[in-house]
Amino acid sequence: MGKRTVFPDEQLISPPNKRPKLGDNTLIKTDARLVQSSENLRKLLAFQQDATSALRQNIQTFKGFLDSILYGQESFDRPANLSILLEYLQSTLPSAGDTLSVPLPDIIQTWSFAAQSNHDGLLSAVPAVLALLLKTISTSIDFRECGSQLCHALLQNDQIRLFDRGLTANKSKERLISPCLRLLNEITSFDGGSSARKVYQQRDVTFKRLDIFLSMGNQSPSTINGYKVKTSVRSNALQYVLSNLRFQDQGTKGDILSQPKLIRAIFNSISEDPSEIIINVLESLKKSVILDSSLGRKYKSMLLSEWSLSQVVHLYDYKEAARTEDGSITVAEFAHGFLLFVCTTIDHGVLVEQNDWYPPGTEISTKNRDNDPPLLDIEKSDTREKYSSRVPVRNTTLAAFIQKLRPWANSYHRTLALAILNTAPELVADYFFKKKTFSFEPKLSATWIGYSAFLFSSVQLSLPSTQYEWPPPVSIVLESILPQPLNQKILTRCINQRAKLISFFAVRLLIVAFQKLESLLSFWTTRREERWTKAGVDLLAGFCQRCPELKHVIAASRSVSEDHTMLREALLRLIAMYYKITPQLALNEKFDISSMLVYALEKNHQTQGGTLDQSMHFLELDHLLEIARRSPDMSWWHKPGTFCTEIQSHKLIENTKESIQLSPFTTVLRLHITRIGPRGDTVRSLLRSLIREHSILQYETSILALNALIVSLTEVEYWKASDALYSFLDNCILRLVRKPIHYCGELEKITKALSADTVGQNMKSSISLLFVVIMEQWSFLSEACSKAEFANATEWLTRYFEYSAYIGENVTILRTIKSSISGLFSIDSHEFDPEGTSNKSFLTVLPEKIQQLLKEDDTCIPNDDKTGSNIDDQAPVAESEVVLLHLKPPDEPEDHSGLRRWTNKSVLDAVEDGAVGDLVLCLSSQYEEIRKQALISIRVLASKLEVSEYLEWQQLHLLLEEVMESAKYIIATKQFPSVAGVIAARAVMVLNDPLHFMYPKVNKFLNKSPSWEIVKLPSYWVDKVFLHPPADDDTHQREVQWVVDTLIEGLRTAQDMELYRRCNIFERLLSFAASPTLTSNILEKIIHLFYRCSFVEGSSTLITRCGLLSWLQARLLYGGPHQALVAILAKRVYETCDKNRISEWSDGYIARGVEDIIT
Repeated sequence: MGKRTVFPDEQLISPPNKRPKLGDNTLIKTDARLVQSSENLRKLLAFQQDATSALRQNIQTFKGFLDSILYGQESFDRPANLSILLEYLQSTLPSAGDTLSVPLPDIIQTWSFAAQSNHDGLLSAVPAVLALLLKTISTSIDFRECGSQLCHALLQNDQIRLFDRGLTANKSKERLISPCLRLLNEITSFDGGSSARKVYQQRDVTFKRLDIFLSMGNQSPSTINGYKVKTSVRSNALQYVLSNLRFQDQGTKGDILSQPKLIRAIFNSISEDPSEIIINVLESLKKSVILDSSLGRKYKSMLLSEWSLSQVVHLYDYKEAARTEDGSITVAEFAHGFLLFVCTTIDHGVLVEQNDWYPPGTEISTKNRDNDPPLLDIEKSDTREKYSSRVPVRNTTLAAFIQKLRPWANSYHRTLALAILNTAPELVADYFFKKKTFSFEPKLSATWIGYSAFLFSSVQLSLPSTQYEWPPPVSIVLESILPQPLNQKILTRCINQRAKLISFFAVRLLIVAFQKLESLLSFWTTRREERWTKAGVDLLAGFCQRCPELKHVIAASRSVSEDHTMLREALLRLIAMYYKITPQLALNEKFDISSMLVYALEKNHQTQGGTLDQSMHFLELDHLLEIARRSPDMSWWHKPGTFCTEIQSHKLIENTKESIQLSPFTTVLRLHITRIGPRGDTVRSLLRSLIREHSILQYETSILALNALIVSLTEVEYWKASDALYSFLDNCILRLVRKPIHYCGELEKITKALSADTVGQNMKSSISLLFVVIMEQWSFLSEACSKAEFANATEWLTRYFEYSAYIGENVTILRTIKSSISGLFSIDSHEFDPEGTSNKSFLTVLPEKIQQLLKEDDTCIPNDDKTGSNIDDQAPVAESEVVLLHLKPPDEPEDHSGLRRWTNKSVLDAVEDGAVGDLVLCLSSQYEEIRKQALISIRVLASKLEVSEYLEWQQLHLLLEEVMESAKYIIATKQFPSVAGVIAARAVMVLNDPLHFMYPKVNKFLNKSPSWEIVKLPSYWVDKVFLHPPADDDTHQREVQWVVDTLIEGLRTAQDMELYRRCNIFERLLSFAASPTLTSNILEKIIHLFYRCSFVEGSSTLITRCGLLSWLQARLLYGGPHQALVAILAKRVYETCDKNRISEWSDGYIARGVEDIIT
């Protein structure tokens, strides 16, 4: 029969049935019941030099007696045994005044004898039983005096030599070292550490080789199958060190923590310790060192060094759990809590106070007042380059520590790293600057997913609270929004990946980056100071350089199938954020979402409610509406047939010709009326802005005309708007948008036909132009639809007339329009009553709808305060003031880099980067040498175009030739007018894009003459754009804005101001500002142009020659958006004008007028 298998646990614990081998080193078990009195103990422990085996046996009996007291075995009488032990100890105490005797003289003599005779058995047994004795009596106050005298005696020189004998033993003799360590531990902790100081005074022996003992790793666990195993030397040494850290005073603690070898030995093998010991070590260090307020941070930092923290991190891989007072907890969880505690709290030895995104040294400058010279100028142009690759930090320990974490591989690592970065924002930039080992190159693996999750969470970290007067370095802030691993190239590759999970991760990461950027910019804008606004502009520019171009996101959104609902929604959300937060990127791309919006509207109409699909469709529709609201390429007014081909080509829906019959605007209107989604306020705001921008309805009554139209189309019990009605309404709106001037003229004819007495006071009350179009087209409706559809439309028109009269539109004009179509009006029993009495019959049909119309929040406020074609109309006054700070003409660059930028690039890159435009602008330099060099460089560029592969080289060559022909006779004596240089520079960008809305007019201008008539150049563009039809039906407003932007950018000197005055530019703009089709955005641009005049000595000219202040007063009386800008402009113009001359010229009227405008 084979041998029985020996299990590992059985190798450590001898089977209880095996007969022990007899010899000198054998511990013979004895019965503790033999001790019945103190006399028995005295005889039992009496020293016998010639009977070493008996001595060991007696000491073992005494140990069993102490075990019965300490662990309270039921078979023993614990109080009686305590009395016996107390009586015995008191009998061994030396008498008063006896300084030579010691307590327990027999045991001490036995220990001394063992040291002299090198008896390892006794050398191990005596300190072990003394340690057990102190542990036993430490819980009773009656033994305090006995224990204190014993501790004092053990620390005398004679006994210290005995400790030295045990502590200097060979490392292989653990049975000699461990009892001494346990005894020192008990002496240190006895009576609340009353003898701890004396222990440390003997540190030459008591702390001897302690680092070596701590390095003696645990070879076996502390328990096996419930059996308690003898503790190792390291465990005893750890308990001894922890006791000293607990009971020693502040100075002694500092000395202990100042020993690097000792601290290193504590953490070096901590991952190999039993779970109970690990938790005990961390908990003791937390209570005795970290939470000790009397201990200086210097000593705490010695304990919690970068290396020590890294050793604790290794405990994340510890699998065992330990039992604590609060229950069972894993070592990994406890270590994680410990690291979070020490790394994220000030004064715990690791984290030091820092100033968020401000590097060391910059906070001194930022605390200075505006009138004090800064000690460190963080606004210098080289600041971004200075912190582009490295940044100094205060938390150097944490900065080095987090570099060793692996947040992509372990959830504890990720949580800890994010907590540190959130607590110390200064470390974010430093972390990503140094983290060069991992690339975000798209690869669908567990490591890449983990790293992307970490980057996502790091971008989601909250913004720090900035308390200084100066903005932080932009390069540091940018790392917290879009870190360096997320560059444009890699993000573009991620978005274009076939693996949709990679694309989804990248898109979601960009979304949170955009959200964080938006929050930060809005916070910086509230500071109302130019330096903060400039920092915001720089931050936005840096962000745009890292995020992918919008065209890649658009391409990805078009390639996503119907099955990937979440990815499609995320892509649309991202595109909406491009338009909202970075319009400079979005407007570079041509993205007409008309087809996608109409498809989404139809899809939303077909989807059943209460499903997940409908929720996702609502989100997609919300994003599409946001894009459409901000995109200048949105075709709101195209005929329905123009979308069918595009939608069918994408296979979006079937039978598109039957399902899509309305323009996007009318489709959104119909959706809002029949099926309002979760964001009905967004749809209504969009409709309101479009109606205001194109003057479809009036906006002067206190109740919105849009509400009257919506309620009139709302379904009731006996009536529902037909498809033919919506088609008719769509046709009327499209005609009005395309020919607004025509219908304004028709309305003017109607008002003139009415007698002055009839209209009189009501002439200024509003009337919607939509009624004029309906009047013109009503006769065609009866021919194009059935009788039932015509009756349906007639019922609607009756209701619409009544509601329009009810909200305050001009009743006289309404009555005139109705009478003009009365021949085709099948229901003509209703008469309009200015007082609204005729509406009572209808109010009984829809009382709740009418009440809702009147009680809605946005209907009880005048439209001037609610509407506007631009989303930014509702911006606070402070934001408007900050925007105006950037209207100051730019200073001429000292390096004139435009002369040489184009030389290192291809023609296409030079055009797209604006290098060609910068070269042309050098003709407007104040230095003759620069102007001549610019002219020569333009000639070289023109000759280079002829041999280049640039597709649009002919138009660009023609432009450069005309610029040279126009400038060669001017630059010899004076500057080339800035407006001419700006027009040429902007024309370069137009010619590069044949789809640009200004492309036809720019080419027509170039074919007009071989040279430009500079004195008539501004007036030419104003006439051709303001007074002539656009190249496309819906590009007029964009062309006007392009010209106004050009005029603003071209106004840089007093000579430019004089050129504008001679061309009557200001008078034309003031007249154009009264146009009913003027958008709020263009009005804001016009105000910006007048504000810029104040920087080029034009304020007096605006007041005396253009009547600007009178126009501003009229704008305030008229109402509308940008009231704050009007007041700011009036104040600025008056402050920068020649006040003495203006006061004499106006006899003080101008000063009083400005005061009225401001107040």
